[in-house]
Amino acid sequence: MPTISKIRSAILEELVLVLLERAGYRILNESDGDEIRNGHSGLEIQGRGEWHQVDALASYDFTPAFVYPLRLIVEAKAYLPSGYRMGKVGIDVVRNAVGVLKDINENYFSHRVCKYEYKFRRFNYTYAVFSLYGFTKNAQRYAIAHQIFLIQYYYTPLFKGIRNILARINKQTGRKYFNNLNKFDLKDFRKMISDFLKTGDPGTLGKYFNGKGQNLMSKLRDKLEKINGSYFGLLNGEYPIHILSKKPIRGIEDRDVIEAKVSVNEIGYVKINFNNNELVFELPEDVAQVFAKVWDKNKAINLTRKYTSFITLSGEIDGIRRSIRIEFDESWLEKYLEVCYKKTNNRV
Repeated sequence: MPTISKIRSAILEELVLVLLERAGYRILNESDGDEIRNGHSGLEIQGRGEWHQVDALASYDFTPAFVYPLRLIVEAKAYLPSGYRMGKVGIDVVRNAVGVLKDINENYFSHRVCKYEYKFRRFNYTYAVFSLYGFTKNAQRYAIAHQIFLIQYYYTPLFKGIRNILARINKQTGRKYFNNLNKFDLKDFRKMISDFLKTGDPGTLGKYFNGKGQNLMSKLRDKLEKINGSYFGLLNGEYPIHILSKKPIRGIEDRDVIEAKVSVNEIGYVKINFNNNELVFELPEDVAQVFAKVWDKNKAINLTRKYTSFITLSGEIDGIRRSIRIEFDESWLEKYLEVCYKKTNNRV
C-alpha cells in the first residue's frame, strides 16, 4: 500500500508530464526502445550496471545536430510543509538521481560491422526533480555540482491552486478522498490520473476515488487547464527553467529575438512582459545565488552588450512550434535574491 505522500507525488508527476507535453516533449513508455521496460513498480531504464526504476521519461525530438538525442528523466515530489525541511526536497533525492543518471549515461550499446565492434551511446539523458515547496540548501548545491536540474513551484501564481488542492491530500485528511487504500496499484493509479487529466472524463476515477475525491480531482484539472502556456527554457544558456503563462505566446511574427521587461514580485517569482504576453518562472534560492556570481563575472566581460540576461525557449509560439530568445536587463536577479532572502527568513 503506497503512502499518502507517494500518491500525492504521483498526481504531481502526471501534472508535470501534461505540462511537458504542452512544451513539446513526448512521453515515453516501454515500446520506445530495448533499453526501456515496464517493471513491477513502473518504468525502468537499463544502466551500465543495473536496471533503474524512474517515475517518468520524456524525449525532446527537436534535437540539434552533433549531440545524442535528448531524454529527460522526470521525478516529482509533493512533500508538504512539516518538520525542519518545510516541504523541501532533500539531498537524498538528488543523491539518488546522480547515481541513476551516471549509470544510465554510461550504458554503451555494441554494434558489430563486419569484424569490428563499435560501442556508442544512443541517448543523452538528463535528470530533473520537480518540487511543490522547493529544495534544501545542500540539495541545491549538490544538484548544481552534478548537473541535476531543479524545478520548483513554491511561489508561481499559476500553480497556487494546484498546490493548495494537493495539500488537502495529507496524512490527516487524505484518506477521506479514496475508496480503499489497501487495494491500491500505484502504476495503475498513475495511468488513470494521466487519462483523466488529458480527457477530462471522470468515468474511471471511481476505481480509486470516492465522490469527494472525484470532485477534488475535477477542481485540480480545472486549475491545470488555466495554464495554456508551458515552456522550458535555458536561462543565460545555462540553467533550465519552467516558464508558465495563462495563454500561449502570441504576436512575435517573424522575430527570433525579443526585448522584454522583467519584474520581481514580492511573493517570490519573476514576471516577463512583452507584446501583451506575460510569463512567470522561479528559481531555487541557492541556485540563483550561485549563478548570480557566475553571471556577474560574465557582465564584466560583456560590457558592450545592452542586455546581459536572456532566455532561449521553444514551444508553441503564434500557433507553430519554434524557438525564440528573450533578452532583458540583469538587474532582476539582485532583486530576486533580496525577495528570496526575505521569504526564507520569514518562513515558519
